[in-house]
Amino acid sequence: MSLFQVSFPLNGSQVDSLEDLFYELGDGHWNIYLDQDTQLGTASGIYESEADAREHWLQIQSPITGVIGEVKTKFEVLPDTDWKDSYKIHFQPWAFEGLHWVPIWEKETYVVPEGDAVVWLDPGMAFGTGNHETTRLCIEALIDFLKKLKLEERLLGDLSCCDAGCGSGILAISAKKLGFSSVVGFDNDSDAVRISDENTALNDLSGKVDFWEGDLETGFHKQTYDLVFANILAVVLIEQPYALLTAVRPGGRLILSGILSKESNEVRNKYQEKLDRLGKSYNISSHRLGEWSDVIIDVD
Repeated sequence: MSLFQVSFPLNGSQVDSLEDLFYELGDGHWNIYLDQDTQLGTASGIYESEADAREHWLQIQSPITGVIGEVKTKFEVLPDTDWKDSYKIHFQPWAFEGLHWVPIWEKETYVVPEGDAVVWLDPGMAFGTGNHETTRLCIEALIDFLKKLKLEERLLGDLSCCDAGCGSGILAISAKKLGFSSVVGFDNDSDAVRISDENTALNDLSGKVDFWEGDLETGFHKQTYDLVFANILAVVLIEQPYALLTAVRPGGRLILSGILSKESNEVRNKYQEKLDRLGKSYNISSHRLGEWSDVIIDVD
């Protein structure tokens, strides 16, 4: 099978802005590769056909040039064997407080410290290797919630988690690795659901973490959870406070991410307004990482 590639050169000063744009667009077709020594690199989008590539490029060309200026694009057929390993250059292991996120191709060589847990990942073409600030904010909020539960002497084995907009499944799998008993997730992208299932299998969790296709209206299956992740664009979070807030059990936590720092107050105010209308007692906080922010809601 041959795929089709759209690419253009870039430099190190353009990477952060372009990564943020791709995240805002929710675009899983594109990856960015940068030589740290020369600070020169390439942005590359992979599509199933030339027609798909050219049609999609017309949709995203204006936002891209608006962020980094005019670019010189290259359109070419790309054999399947070329792109399968290309994203591996951009995905490096990372760890936070005893939990490690490691690409599966390093399983034979990566040393996991005794007592730590590891999530093995093959992100494929779905967004979500854990390297982006929005995912790291979610992970930090997850670890903080675990500390809170420990202080309250609550047992993880009795708790549930739902990852709304699961991407590559990294947040749901992390919650399962850290002891949550019931963990599920959903995404409106069938490829994301498939890759989440594949990553679950890589971690020997098949049948223990379930993913399905759905949106914020249908994905919760009318169930409530002790922990809900929603690493989604701010515009979607602002539109759906009721669906997300009513999915959280009393004593639970809602972790909202995918929010630019300049959007944080708007998201926070929207959820405070809805919580007050629902008559719920809560604690709400926000944290920043780079240009991104989370909004964390603990529901009493």
